Amino acid sequence: MTMEIVAPYQDGIDVIKQNGGDVFRFCYQCGMCDTVCPWNKVTNFSMRKLVREATFGLPELDGEAMWRCTTCGKCPQRCPRGVGTMDVSISFRRIASEADIIPAPVHTVTTSLAAQGNPLREERSTRGDWAKDLSVKTFTDGMEILYFPGCYYSYDRRIRKATEATVKILNAAGVDFGILGSKETCCGESIRKTGAEDLFKQLAKENIKNFIDAGVKKILVSSPHCYHTFKNEYTDFKVNFEIVHITQYLFCL
Repeated sequence: MTMEIVAPYQDGIDVIKQNGGDVFRFCYQCGMCDTVCPWNKVTNFSMRKLVREATFGLPELDGEAMWRCTTCGKCPQRCPRGVGTMDVSISFRRIASEADIIPAPVHTVTTSLAAQGNPLREERSTRGDWAKDLSVKTFTDGMEILYFPGCYYSYDRRIRKATEATVKILNAAGVDFGILGSKETCCGESIRKTGAEDLFKQLAKENIKNFIDAGVKKILVSSPHCYHTFKNEYTDFKVNFEIVHITQYLFCL
């Protein structure tokens, strides 16, 4: 029996590195990532295999595996070498996105984000409709806080109850706040993890411009996704807004 020897594909490796997936260099294939991955409770999924594909520069771009990773963060937390395994799957997705090899649902979301600033195919003009009967002002320069609910907190009727309750608490506490309404755009956190880096940058720059133009300094958010993105990723654009989650803010009232 002969064994086929697969040599690393250097061009593929270089592309993966350029797209942020060069952490594969530190992986020694122990398999801990597969052991702790929640996906393996319901189906077969191997993060270790994805990392191995990166090592050889041979990502399977037309397969399902790289899209299954939810970037929950469990695997890098338990990795004995601290390898950011999520970065490998995201780098694959960036390569696939550039080649327009993306699942239909992701394509639908990217189209909606580019056109309407939200992933739900809702009209941008109705983003602030949830606030119509709640005595909420449009943010103006000099206000203490910009309240940024986020996409689902603005459009989803079930989650909007939390948004409305937040506003009632802020009003009862006499907080000086406002919203951007139709000028608010998706933070871009989730779409960035699908590999659509250019779209993420477009959304981020749009939000940042609107924040600066309005004179925003402190941003109050309901969504943990918005909190993470504004606080940890928008800093790449050389801005430094004060970001506070509603739970933190209420604790300090």
